[in-house]
Amino acid sequence: MAAPAAAAALVWGYRAYRAYAAHETAQTAIETAQTLAQINERKKEVQAILKDTIQNMKEEIDVKSSTFVRTGGNSTVSRGRSEHVTYRQYIERRIPFRPVISTVCQWALKSPLTVPRRLRKKIRGEFIDTTIDIALKQTTASLVFEVVDDLLKWESPLKAEPVYDGTSYKAMLGEPSTRPKRISEVFPFWPRPKGSLAPDLVIVEYRQQPFDVGNVFAAVEIKFPKDWVKRDQMKDYVSLMGGDVQKVVLLRVPEDCTGASGSARTSGAKPGHSSRSGK
Repeated sequence: MAAPAAAAALVWGYRAYRAYAAHETAQTAIETAQTLAQINERKKEVQAILKDTIQNMKEEIDVKSSTFVRTGGNSTVSRGRSEHVTYRQYIERRIPFRPVISTVCQWALKSPLTVPRRLRKKIRGEFIDTTIDIALKQTTASLVFEVVDDLLKWESPLKAEPVYDGTSYKAMLGEPSTRPKRISEVFPFWPRPKGSLAPDLVIVEYRQQPFDVGNVFAAVEIKFPKDWVKRDQMKDYVSLMGGDVQKVVLLRVPEDCTGASGSARTSGAKPGHSSRSGK
């Protein structure tokens, strides 16, 4: 009798899944439209608010990014007890365009995109749908870098979440070849091919050439509050950069941003599993 019961349970489960999937599809369509509207509105804000920043980047001369290396991070500020020790070499790395990157990241921290996330709660035997807003800080920062790149005809030295094959480390190039290739026409940074690597930000040496690993000055991992550093993730980026640890950077927002207070700390936060909601 166990087999028929198992089969019945399987059929019931499949039907329940189909009904739930139909509901999810309808809700996802609504949420996608809302997100797309927010993205388009945010693009307009970027062009207006960061007008001077974009103009300054247009005026940069066409030489290697390493020529502009000026500032490093601040290892005296830490969110975790040993974070500044464990990842000190990544934090203190000197990179070009830190003021620009800092401006974008701090703006994203203060004015992130928000998207609805549905939760299902069981109350007295019934499932109740509720919605909360999730702040996408990293997505907001990446969107700004992407808009600036677009305005510079895809010749910005800062590439937002470019994708590399996880085995060959070959860059996924778009059209033109200085543009990161995207799969989705709605959400630029997701989904990505399984097993691929996508640093939050890549600084290229020559901005008029593709962002192949050989043309990368640094791969930057950006961490907003409550998004904790992962050792394996940093190792993956070192491997991506041909084993050159000097080409991997950790930038914590706001601690390592230019102009951040040296005594700034993230209060009330403890290292733990990251929901990656800042992404």
